Amino acid sequence: MPKEDFTSCGISLIGRSIRVLPEVSSTNELLKAEAEECLASEGTVIIAEHQTAGRGRLDRVWESPPGKSLLFSLLLYPEIPGDKMQLIGLMASLAVLNGLEVAQLKHLNHQIIHLKWPNDILGTKRKLCGILSEAGVDKNGRRFTVVGIGINVNQTLNDFPEPLRNTATSLYIMTGKKHPRTTLLKSILASMEDHYNRLLNEGVEWIPQTWLERAGIRGKKVEVKDSNNTISGTCLGLNPDGALQLMMPDDSIQTIYSGDVS
Repeated sequence: MPKEDFTSCGISLIGRSIRVLPEVSSTNELLKAEAEECLASEGTVIIAEHQTAGRGRLDRVWESPPGKSLLFSLLLYPEIPGDKMQLIGLMASLAVLNGLEVAQLKHLNHQIIHLKWPNDILGTKRKLCGILSEAGVDKNGRRFTVVGIGINVNQTLNDFPEPLRNTATSLYIMTGKKHPRTTLLKSILASMEDHYNRLLNEGVEWIPQTWLERAGIRGKKVEVKDSNNTISGTCLGLNPDGALQLMMPDDSIQTIYSGDVS
């Protein structure tokens, strides 16, 4: 596949400044540090061909063979309450899902691709995309969010370390063909801009309900694991701040703010 020019993928706000780095420890860490010092403007996107210290949720390592993933972080300045910042990750997962669909990946239908709370995307029940949203405050006191997105695009099964081969997938594995990452990026950035404009115009109240409609987990039994224990219950929905609400076997309601859902 020819060398890809990611710098042409920007939209009017999201991606108006795009930088491509051959290797970086973490695009999130780099962009967050720049945002704290007011060295990056809203909509800035940093892309890495390879990350040496990529992170997912719960401080998990994100494996990324050079040149086969779509790894990037973008900077947003959403003027929303601090206790609603988790909704940015939910919004981002909706935008990525929509962007993949708009890119006309016809194999990615509701039977094999779905959202996983709070902000992962699974393909055939294996991890296809991880999203890490991190809030911060710049030196002028403005609150910002850096959204890191990692999508497995052209990996073969052998590209994944042995422990991940039963839990991870890629677009190539799912569809049997290679995908130009520039096409995917442009579609995802356009979708992100649409979703972010809706947030700016309407607020964040639509995000939990829209996410639930796409995820289809309301009323279903789910299991949530964290570092200490595992709980099971029936999904009642999401709180306005994006937390998961579970009906427990004893009919009590438990609110979950973090964990691994299955």
